[in-house]
Parts: sequence; C-alpha cells; structure tokens
Amino acid sequence: MALLTSAHDDAVETLMNERFYHRPEMFYSPDKLIRSYGVPAPTPAFVYNAVGKKPLPTKDAIVVDTVDSIAARFNLRYNEQKWLDATVQLVADDPSALHRFISGDMTLFTASQFNKLGGVRALSQFEERDEVFEALRQSTLVRQSLLTV
Repeated sequence: MALLTSAHDDAVETLMNERFYHRPEMFYSPDKLIRSYGVPAPTPAFVYNAVGKKPLPTKDAIVVDTVDSIAARFNLRYNEQKWLDATVQLVADDPSALHRFISGDMTLFTASQFNKLGGVRALSQFEERDEVFEALRQSTLVRQSLLTV
C-alpha cells in the first residue's frame, strides 16, 4: 500500500503483474478489467479506484483526453481536430473499426460521420494525418482497447 501513496504508476503496474496477473490460480488480467468496467483505462487507474485514491475515468473522458492531447501535440486546426475526434469516437466504440484503423484500412473513412466532415477528399487535405493517426495508434486508449478485441 505504500506504493499507492507515491502515485508511481510503473510500480503499481509491476505490483499487479507480480501479485495478480501472472498467478494462474487467480485469473486476473487487464483485459478483464477493461471489459468488466467498459473503460479502456490503464491498470493503475483501476487500482487507484479500488482503493479510493482516484475515481475511475469514464470512457468519454478518456476519449476527450486522447483527442485533446494529440490535438495539442500537433497544434491541429479546428477541422483537423474534428477528424481526429470522429476517428477516436469510432475506434473507441467499434472493435471492427479499431482493427481497420490499426491495419491502415482507409475504407474506415467512408463512414457517415466522416462524410459530414467533407469525406475522403477533405481527409487528403489533412497535412499531418499520418503522424496524427500514428500518435493515435500509440495512444493508451488504442493500446488498452486492443487488449479486449
């Protein structure tokens, strides 16, 4: 419990791996936590919530944080941020779309929410598209979501 007061996420992750996840008789795993709560949060978030240190973030809050973080990192314009938001919303809610996004399947962007943003033609004008989408692929939201599909 001393680890929890230090708020050191890596130490919490190690503790969970040693005491729970890698003990076959216990059957605990990060993907089961994500499925149970419906939140693609990292392991420390579940631990802090369980011991009453921090509330578990909602899926919507994780989506907003992901979009805001990537948008700030790349200094996205309003319309580019809308594209990112639509993409994040889709991959967070639809496992099939997540797999298509990860594999680079551009047909993902023919969905109706992208047509409202100008369609694939408008996406081609998104200058840092590849870098932004790679940042999304590497995000905690996508990595944690992949655990459950």
